[in-house]
Amino acid sequence: MALQIQVQYHGLPLVYSVYRQEEDVYHLHLKESTNYTGKEYIPQKIVIRKKGMIWISDQDNYDELVNKLTSELTGFNTQTPLSHE
Repeated sequence: MALQIQVQYHGLPLVYSVYRQEEDVYHLHLKESTNYTGKEYIPQKIVIRKKGMIWISDQDNYDELVNKLTSELTGFNTQTPLSHE
């Protein structure tokens, strides 16, 4: 079972699964798809990686969501890499 992260974003509870982890790179996938478009759009997939001392993402326009997910990821500590599904 993959690590699941729940965050509140625009008043919605979102659950992302970490479906792949390599060192300090996390590949996340939204557990339930949404039909939002425009301003309400929620990315289905996000990649978050550590670059030096900072964390960056492939989703430049979703800083609030990425910051919440990164906060949860960095608060999670494991001795072994997460399993691949």
